[in-house]
This record gives sequence, C-alpha cells and structure tokens, in this order.
Amino acid sequence: MQSKRSFKAELVILFGFFIMFISTSLKGVYQVYFSELTNYYHVDIAQLAFAGGMFGLTQGLFSALAGKISDRYGAPYVLITGTFVASIAFAIFAFDNNFISFLLGFVLLSAYAISALTFVPVSILIDSYVTSSKRSIAYAIATNGIAIGFVILSPLWVYLNGIVKWNYICIVLSIIFFCLTMLILTIFHSQFKNKNTCQNKREFPSLPKKWYCNKNFILSIIAFSGCGSSMSFIDVHFVPTMQEILNNTQFDKFYEGSSLSLLGIFEFIGSILIGYLITRNKSVLVLLTILFSVRCAALILVLLYPFPYTLLIFSIIFGLTYMGTVIIISKISGCLFGQDFKGYIFGIIFLFHQLSGFITAWAGGLLKMHIGSYLPVLYLVVLWLLVSVIASFMLTTSKRLI
Repeated sequence: MQSKRSFKAELVILFGFFIMFISTSLKGVYQVYFSELTNYYHVDIAQLAFAGGMFGLTQGLFSALAGKISDRYGAPYVLITGTFVASIAFAIFAFDNNFISFLLGFVLLSAYAISALTFVPVSILIDSYVTSSKRSIAYAIATNGIAIGFVILSPLWVYLNGIVKWNYICIVLSIIFFCLTMLILTIFHSQFKNKNTCQNKREFPSLPKKWYCNKNFILSIIAFSGCGSSMSFIDVHFVPTMQEILNNTQFDKFYEGSSLSLLGIFEFIGSILIGYLITRNKSVLVLLTILFSVRCAALILVLLYPFPYTLLIFSIIFGLTYMGTVIIISKISGCLFGQDFKGYIFGIIFLFHQLSGFITAWAGGLLKMHIGSYLPVLYLVVLWLLVSVIASFMLTTSKRLI
C-alpha cells in the first residue's frame, strides 16, 4: 500500500493518458497505410480487411487476459508486457514483408498490446493510485488519450504516408515502444520489487460459484454490446455513410471534416462531463440508460433526416455519449463481484463489446454489397442500442449493484 501511495495521483493520470495516446498508433498506422500495405505484402483488400476484423476480435479476447493479470499482479505488469510486445510486433513488420508474419503479428501481438495499454489495465492502474471519489473523473481524463491520439497522431500518419515507407515507420515505433518499456520498468521498479517479495503471502479470493449466470453481469454485457455496435459503425461505416448522404455535393469535404472534428471535440467534453457527474454521486445506471437512449435517438435522427446539417448535429450528440458508456461500465465492473475481479470482469464484458463491433462491421459490408446502401446498417445499430437501453433500464432496478 505504501508503494502505491508513493506515486502522485496526477502523475498516474498523466501516465495513463500518454499510454492510451501512444496506443492509438497500433491501429492508426494500419488504417492510414492500408492501401500501401496491399502492395507491400502482395495481398488484396479483402485479405487485409480480414486482418483488421480479426484484430478487433482478438483484442476482445486479450482484454479478459489483461484484466486477469491486472487483478492478480497489478496493472504495471500488463503495461510493461504491452509496450514490449508492441515493440516486437513493429520490429516484425519492419524486417519481414511476409503477409503471414504480418497477420500473426497484427492479430496476436498488436491486438494484445492494445488490450494491455488501454481501457482495462489503465482503469485498474487508476483504481490503485487514485482515491475512490476521484476515480471516475481520472479515468475520463485518461481515456481521452485515445481521442487526442487520433486527433494528433492520425494526421501525422497521413502526412508521413508517401514520405516515410511502412518499414521505416515501424522501426521508429518499435524503438519508441521499447523505450516505453524501459520507462515503465524505471517508474514502477519499487512495485515490481515489493510484489515479488510478498506475492506468495497474499491469498486471492475466488469468484462466486456460477458467477457467469449473474443477472447483473449478463445485463451489463448486453448493455455494453450496444456500445460496441455503435462504435464499430463510427469506426467503419460512418465516413462511407456521410459520403452516401452528401452524394458529392459542393461542400461534402467540409461536412465530412467538420463532422469528424465535432465528434472528437464533443467526445472529449462528454467524457469529462460524465466523469464529473459520477463524482457528484449521480446515478451511474440512470446515466447509462440516458446515454444509450440519446445515442439511439441521434442515429434515428440521421435515418429520418439524412441531410448534411443533420450529420453535424449527430456528431455533437453522439460525441457527448461516446466515452461515457465506457467510463460507467468500468465502474459497474468493479461493483459486480468486487474490486479484486474488476479487471477480469471488465475484460469479459469488453470481449462482447468487440464481438458486437465485429458483427456490425461485417453486416454493414454485406448490406452495402447486397442492398447498395450504408443506411440499412443504421437500423441494425438502432435495434442494438434499443436492446442496450432496455438492459440498462433493467440494471437500474437492481438494489445490489451500485
């Protein structure tokens, strides 16, 4: 306990923010260099897209593993493995142009690395060093590292694409993540030492019998799956949907760019707002129901009024709810079976988040191919969010959760 308190909470929050910030490069360079990679690895778009889909699925699987390790040994152990594995992955990408090597490295190593450097371990890290009354706002600040990472790093990758080749950018990133591994070793050296000396003395409790049948746990999975579906829509189908609605109008680039910028800006504002409301002891379950309801209404607005200005309104409304659901589910995860199992439970719930995202991305592509429009996928996401609203509302009736 003393080793934990030796760290200042503000530095831990800043560290969590930076880790999430740099973790965006694990997926960002793949997205930006996508077209170049088809030539570099001599594959078609479908094969490369398959790698992206599997990346999301294995990220969900590894989230549960990262949570389990965080619960038992502490988040720093997970963070250090994440940065080291990321360094190895980028080294493989840099020095081997075989697609099988890339597929294994991206789907296994990069997916583990991003799981070990984002939501679940950072949540456990903050729980360990920040007082309970400030954890939600601290987690809200840290998770914004992802939003800022996409705002700052994505344009950087776009600028470098065409100037710096794929293998060279991977060499640089491999070195950066290796340096981060050394930094984490230095920062958390005392905790590693203390853990090794007292690990055998600590007795770890067990999860309740048939914990996977717990009503609140199942409802939390169902609720958060709507988050995965809607986030997948934003990541994969939002830009093509905008392009379809705008139909190459005179100001199509303006609306596309403005919508994405507004989404990022209000994602930041929304996460801070939700974190603040939670610290003010507002009911997180009621907030979760409201967030999913508002997000669902925003998508219905686009379906009813598919006009350029609607996209701007949608981005503002959706952005306000974007990270709030993650913050709340993180808090709920610690309340289901106790803080000792928060990482593992959050990881399991996040697995289903990723699974729903994969289904939405895949279904959206099939609907576009067979119907010729991206708008039908909105109906799927709306229905999924309605289920999330119902599950969230049912959680509010629980008197034992929060």
